[in-house]
Amino acid sequence: MKRFFYFLLIALSFTACEKENTIPTPEPNPEPTDSISGVFILNQGSNGLNNAGISYYDFASGNLQFDIANQLLGDTGEDMIAYGTKLYVSVFGSSRISVFDLISRANITNIDLTDGGNQHQPYGLASYNGKVYATTTDGYVIRIDTASLSRDGMTAVGLNPVGIAAVNGKLYVANSGGYNYPAYNNTLSIVDIASFQEEKTLTVGLNPNIVHADSYGNVYLTYLGNYADVPGGFQKIDTKTNTVTDISISANQNFVITGDSLYFYGVTYNPDYSANCTFGIYNVKTEQLVTNQLITDGTTINTAYGIGVNEKTKDVYISDTDYSNPGVVYVFGPDGKKKNTLNVGVNACRFVFY
Repeated sequence: MKRFFYFLLIALSFTACEKENTIPTPEPNPEPTDSISGVFILNQGSNGLNNAGISYYDFASGNLQFDIANQLLGDTGEDMIAYGTKLYVSVFGSSRISVFDLISRANITNIDLTDGGNQHQPYGLASYNGKVYATTTDGYVIRIDTASLSRDGMTAVGLNPVGIAAVNGKLYVANSGGYNYPAYNNTLSIVDIASFQEEKTLTVGLNPNIVHADSYGNVYLTYLGNYADVPGGFQKIDTKTNTVTDISISANQNFVITGDSLYFYGVTYNPDYSANCTFGIYNVKTEQLVTNQLITDGTTINTAYGIGVNEKTKDVYISDTDYSNPGVVYVFGPDGKKKNTLNVGVNACRFVFY
């Protein structure tokens, strides 16, 4: 539910569920931690209002810091990942990647993605072998060196790329064509990381969106369709054969993968524009649906906008939004019952547990 179809979903959703610095410190590869102390929550904000932010919830103290960026993140945060000791955030409207220290939560630098008057607006993020990769909706993937915290490469992909995943030396990039309503795109670019060039494209569902890889080297994606006669859906890409397979679960919006469990939500619209929302779990190893009722206590999510999972406790975080006001994040235990409610910013969309 992001920028390219923002205004259409507003109509449906009310019934629906600085200057670049160079810091020459080496960036280690990420390693799993024995414990998770808190969660960063990216609040996308509203287009043009410069109200994106990052909330931080500390598990031990129960303290919720509303915005670690102190209202300086910029215009519309889209994605957020942890890599090494740093947090990377794509800030679409401000055309930059903001970098924070994971421990101190202080802003380290903002990597400018403008070339003269040309703004490369970043969307999805992925990391691989000391680099962070960002899709930009003007048709590129930009490479960030994590030692110098600067751009060190750019390659062309398809039309209006959004989601991106890195696995086995390749980048998988969802080319949405989202600026070309109603003629959306339906391709997934495969970029060879060593040469940093697109080597081929695959045909996938119309208007592909979120892309993630599992621990077995498979890639999964949601596609959004055209919001009319072509519905959204969910697909798996076998990266050994580049075979695309439809998976019949109601995951057409967003998902995350933790271990063998893929947590998802989807929306189907009725002829009267009312909506049915589904929250579930799919096992990527057995290729079986675990449940279509992730929430078991009757809690209602009016408009889901993001999902995250604490890999240690298996608590599930789901954000609820009205698109313009500060929203909430509901925390559900593994039993599907609500444990907590966090008051966050506008359009909470991404979660990083650290």
